[in-house]
Amino acid sequence: MKVELTNEQRKYLGLEIIEPDWERVEIPNNCVKPELSTGKDILFFDGDILRKVIWLRDNGYFLENSYNLRTQDNRTMLAPLTERGKPKRLNGVNIQRCTPYGMYFDYEGGILIANYTTQRTYYSSAFAGVPFLKPRELPKFLDKWVADTTDEDFEEIQAFAHTKRRRCKYREGDFFRFKYDRKNYGYGRILFDVKKFVKDGGKFWNILMGKALCVSVYYIITENPNVNIEDLQTLQSCPSTYIMDNRFFYGDYEIVGNAPVPENADYPIMYGRSISALDKDKICFCRGRDYREIPLEGNEILSTNFINNGISWSLNINKTLVEKCIEAGTNEPFWNVHHRNDLRNPVFSRELALVLKQMGM
Repeated sequence: MKVELTNEQRKYLGLEIIEPDWERVEIPNNCVKPELSTGKDILFFDGDILRKVIWLRDNGYFLENSYNLRTQDNRTMLAPLTERGKPKRLNGVNIQRCTPYGMYFDYEGGILIANYTTQRTYYSSAFAGVPFLKPRELPKFLDKWVADTTDEDFEEIQAFAHTKRRRCKYREGDFFRFKYDRKNYGYGRILFDVKKFVKDGGKFWNILMGKALCVSVYYIITENPNVNIEDLQTLQSCPSTYIMDNRFFYGDYEIVGNAPVPENADYPIMYGRSISALDKDKICFCRGRDYREIPLEGNEILSTNFINNGISWSLNINKTLVEKCIEAGTNEPFWNVHHRNDLRNPVFSRELALVLKQMGM
């Protein structure tokens, strides 16, 4: 089942509407991703300007983007963006190499409503804990979205769609606020800034990609956007994780206060053989600011891989998972989902004790 948005729906999603005088053109899909290669691309032209593209797939997946691309040669070529550039054939592959602008809508079982220009996300069904939607269920979701939109919600998404890109500052100890869905807020904290720590001379097993921040999320889901940091500090947290700083840098996660990080803060544990080809004959251990290493020779390394150097673009929880942790009063629901090889997981208590002893802790 293939679904396209209506202009009425686009208004409530913050998307640019399709003007009556724009010409619709359909071309066969030749997408970069082979798994998405069946279907068609729907292009909308304002004269020779390509204004919108809908990537529509036979499996029901679609992505709607806005562009402002000049074409030439009877719309068969994309005009060069610079004086030194060369025209490129107008096809799906070359369009995807161009940068969209403004709001976009992405459906592939999950729903993502976000803004390319500001690099911020307005709504993610996965983060809201909503189960995957089949294509036939999408119209019902959209109808409910429109029906549930208040005047305040409408003004909010329109402001979100037309705001300018921001570059925000952050630091260790910051408390931050984010949205699980349209109504409910969550709160978390930045516990550790790896780049700053290393820059200031700290020793760290730096095997994480990007500008890594260690963050944790509190046991709270609320419609209150103004929870004070004193109350937050009394709450339990989900296990901390490393994420890249993009969500903070562009303002997706908003800073709401700061306080010194406690000495007993929770940090992910990384343990294993050095992955450096130049210095591999040692065992490394890193827990936040505490880095240690011992020679591989004469020491036994655990067979299970506990390097734990994964890093993501966003938080590793969602609304449903945090609700379960709050209800249980423990992180057991978290560990049931995130059963990867993390030495903090209670199932590895024996291994953790061996590692700490081995490292003289």
